[in-house]
Amino acid sequence: MNDIALTHLLDVAICASDAAGKHALNNTDRRTEASETFTHDVKLVLDMECQKIAEEIIAQEFPDHGILGEEDERPSLSSAYEWIIDPIDGTMNYTHNLPYWCSSVAVRHQGKVVAGCVNAPVFNDYYTAHADDAARLNGEPIRVSEAEHLQDAMVLSGLSKHMSSPREPHFDMFRMLALNARKVRINGSAALDLCNVAAGNGDGFFETGIYLWDYAAAGLIAEKAGGVVSLYPEENGPHCATVLCANEHIIDSLRAIHTKCA
Repeated sequence: MNDIALTHLLDVAICASDAAGKHALNNTDRRTEASETFTHDVKLVLDMECQKIAEEIIAQEFPDHGILGEEDERPSLSSAYEWIIDPIDGTMNYTHNLPYWCSSVAVRHQGKVVAGCVNAPVFNDYYTAHADDAARLNGEPIRVSEAEHLQDAMVLSGLSKHMSSPREPHFDMFRMLALNARKVRINGSAALDLCNVAAGNGDGFFETGIYLWDYAAAGLIAEKAGGVVSLYPEENGPHCATVLCANEHIIDSLRAIHTKCA
């Protein structure tokens, strides 16, 4: 690291995710204002507004840093730092007034994520981590579960927004996961799922077709909570991947399912 302290970077990530999340929370009466709709997804006007709010806070502190977000990308030619923003992760939940959604902000230095915050505004929960500290929930350290076998585990998962055919690999992966884990849960926010694995509220995570802004902050939080994160790049975009996460006992079982079905 250079002269920017990790605690400073994390503080800015917390402020940016907090401001974005509060804007979304305070405007739930506008939750169905769509700028674009897709077969399995929707883009909200509030997505863009929340992204801009987060960007403005980051730019006040670090005007030369790059931005990579779900709604915007602003590369920097002069800085090794890049901020990764998902203004509302769990958009479909948000549009239906389900509380399981969040705002996620991470920063990476020379390509490595070094600090991040996932803010779940409805629950007033802040999951945080930086490279030299433990993962925390509202300031208190968190740790992944100690489950030793997949058959005893509750795995959090999702279905890719890119799905178009029942023969696609993610359906096979999901079926294998459901057959081999004790329970599978689909909650609708990859970032919050990873944070719940970090906090020991779920034993593993497995999802295809998600993007860097979905897992950048939450992946660091899970790793700093003792989890193992495995990424498998996909062809749906330069930042798209299958993401697995679990403790060291279960991760190999999740990797085996991916290998068999991919």
